[in-house]
Amino acid sequence: MLERIERKDWIIIGALIVIAAVSFFMIASVASSEDSFTGTYSSLEEKRTNVTELMGAAAASSTAISLLPGDAGTPIADQLADLSGYFMFILAAIYLEKWMVTITGMLAFKILIPASCGVLIIAQIIRNNTWKTVGIKLVCFALMMFAIVPASVVVTEKIDASYQASMQQTIEDTENDTKQLKNTVGNEKDDSAIERLLSKVKGGVEGQVDKFENTLNRITESIAVLIVTSCAIPIAVVVFFLWLVKLLTGINIEVPKIRMSKKLK
Repeated sequence: MLERIERKDWIIIGALIVIAAVSFFMIASVASSEDSFTGTYSSLEEKRTNVTELMGAAAASSTAISLLPGDAGTPIADQLADLSGYFMFILAAIYLEKWMVTITGMLAFKILIPASCGVLIIAQIIRNNTWKTVGIKLVCFALMMFAIVPASVVVTEKIDASYQASMQQTIEDTENDTKQLKNTVGNEKDDSAIERLLSKVKGGVEGQVDKFENTLNRITESIAVLIVTSCAIPIAVVVFFLWLVKLLTGINIEVPKIRMSKKLK
């Protein structure tokens, strides 16, 4: 079999060995380093900060509105407290993205690219087009897997930028309203005394309920935006890349079907 290997074959084999070595020893370390993705990490970190600030503001608002006399603010306080589950889900998605940035680089350039070069070398030696096709497909799959997270972050950055000012305003208004209510009520525990104190504030008790109901609506809107940018768009990017991999390489990767319950809480 070695007698059939021509000079150009040795050149191709040598080039593939060099590519595999460079990918394994040099590119992999760069592609799996956080320093190589400062823009991506800063964007994800900014989003994480927004989530934690919103979560803290929602928790503080829930505590503050529970100070209102009777059960006036209880429904809103309960709904604000229930939002913590959504915040934790979004935070988990953000941390997963941050983890995937470096792990996909390592998998792509330390495992898949060298493996594909090995397959292509075998294909060159035995002159088998099937092996060559498999090697090319592995290369395409590795590069697309590596590009998934940065691509999704680039797409979501524009949406985050357009809602950043609104989200920050929501956080500031929520914190100010919470401080104002706590300062007004103070350490008073008696409902009638609290009602008298709030009567000096514009709108009284009903005004406070309306104010925090608006807070609930604005925080819910912010959560909807964060779910889209942290979960929906990354999933859409993954589906797009899977479709692209199938289109270019013929590899069919089945996406598991998720059954949604008939009633959502």
